[in-house]
Amino acid sequence: MLAALEPSEHDFQEFKGSLYLADGRIIVSGFAAALSRQVSAFANGAGGRLFLGLDDHGRIDGGLPTDLKGGGTRAWLEDVIPASVDPALRAFNVYEIQPAVGPRWRSLILPGHAVYVIDIQPSEDAPHQALDHRYYLRIAGKSRPMGHVHVQDVLQRTRHPKVSLTRIDPFGQAEPDETDPRGPRTMLCFQATIANLGKNLAHHVGLELTLPRPLVNSVCRMKMLEQPGTSLTQRAGELVFFRYYPIPLFPGQDISFQRFYLAAHQGNLGRFQSEAGTTVRWRIFADDAPPRSGAVCLAKTSIVRHASAWVRHRSRPGA
Repeated sequence: MLAALEPSEHDFQEFKGSLYLADGRIIVSGFAAALSRQVSAFANGAGGRLFLGLDDHGRIDGGLPTDLKGGGTRAWLEDVIPASVDPALRAFNVYEIQPAVGPRWRSLILPGHAVYVIDIQPSEDAPHQALDHRYYLRIAGKSRPMGHVHVQDVLQRTRHPKVSLTRIDPFGQAEPDETDPRGPRTMLCFQATIANLGKNLAHHVGLELTLPRPLVNSVCRMKMLEQPGTSLTQRAGELVFFRYYPIPLFPGQDISFQRFYLAAHQGNLGRFQSEAGTTVRWRIFADDAPPRSGAVCLAKTSIVRHASAWVRHRSRPGA
């Protein structure tokens, strides 16, 4: 992939030789300030990639030692990049490309060395100020100081809303039931809370919850579908509930968005006691922003532990 790079710098691509960062194993004194300008420029614009270990024509120059700092060069870069600008950069990736191995490969990266790729996305917190108290932007393939008009443009540009699931909490107490002829069971209710963490109003928001099918009986499904705007899709081994929220979500606002129900009984106790068996996956859709996703394990919550213990005790002969 490195060999296939376009051999020229542009607004989304910057090459820096190894001496930009280190002379042998000594960090160059001006590296922090130089890195700061590049990070500011990419984050304030449309994002891009900074390659460390490639010359001005994109050719590998041997790379950088992977252990310039304790814990490794990559971990050190991940520590210094956020603080290189103000406000601190929150979203970026550092990739460490080490020598290819195998009889067919003759790598230009030296043993114990790597080429580092710093991938920076357009920042929702822009504009970011560099360490020299200036703001930078990628213009004609160079990182240049921004003028007042550019700063105002970045401050006013439209961004996607940033809506995320912030927590899942038990709602109420477990509801034990000993009337089922198949054995004792208990119903658990959880509440998902979402928040608008960005600066933009979210006009349309939807939450998708993927639940393990063995934990959701017909009563659970019925209760969830009673919530307005909720629909169900069935897949192998899982149930996907989607709820649309018809009211705009303001910046900084959080709401209790959706309740979901699980049922513990003798037949699924093993799943309730495992992390994989009680993992709930979620995705949030907000206007035209890329979906945000994550997962929450419920096995260690007190309500699940107590419910499992109750079912296990009541299922014993003579209990």
